[in-house]
Amino acid sequence: MRLLKIDPKNYQWLDPNDQCWYYGEYTSGGGWGASETNRQILNLKKGPGAKAGELHYKSVAVNYWGDALAKLITLEKTVGQCTFVPMPGSKPEGHAEYDDRIGKVLARMSAHHGGVDVRRLLKQNAERPAQHAGGGRKSPAEICDTLVVDYSLVPPPLARTIIVVDDVITMGASFAAAKTLLKELPNVEAVVGVFLAKTIWPVPDFPLITPEQLKELLG
Repeated sequence: MRLLKIDPKNYQWLDPNDQCWYYGEYTSGGGWGASETNRQILNLKKGPGAKAGELHYKSVAVNYWGDALAKLITLEKTVGQCTFVPMPGSKPEGHAEYDDRIGKVLARMSAHHGGVDVRRLLKQNAERPAQHAGGGRKSPAEICDTLVVDYSLVPPPLARTIIVVDDVITMGASFAAAKTLLKELPNVEAVVGVFLAKTIWPVPDFPLITPEQLKELLG
């Protein structure tokens, strides 16, 4: 397996020049049985208040994705060249539902090679509904309003390329918000995205048309 490039034209909030990649395909509404990617994404998204058994599988998913990224990305070539930034969850630190799952995935990834630059530069400073939750998806501007940059982590200087890592891309709003904030930081020349999965939608089942119905349609 390898990282596959995303075509920005298929995502509402991506710029035509955005450079983004994904690993697996997450089937919306498919549940655990749709694929291994679905299973590992859903386990990764289990909240901190889940039962002990579910949190065990969340930990397994963290290791699964961290190890996958370590195999997909040539980590030794990123040292001095890239800074990895996890996309924060929708709840701020201190909230009962605060979840640093992508930060943990990157910690697992970086354990495979010393010197990999991982920084939690983005912080959620206000609660917002998760993008996958009901109630409508937020625009990049609305997401930006709930994010801040932790400037205390900027020294030492950032690499020229920042890699924003998130779990699932659906329309690209979270990445667009992150890019807006990070591209203005000193020394940064490019902000790219890596996603554990992209959302796909199952093809609906249409009833078969009988010969009589086809004849009627054709007149």
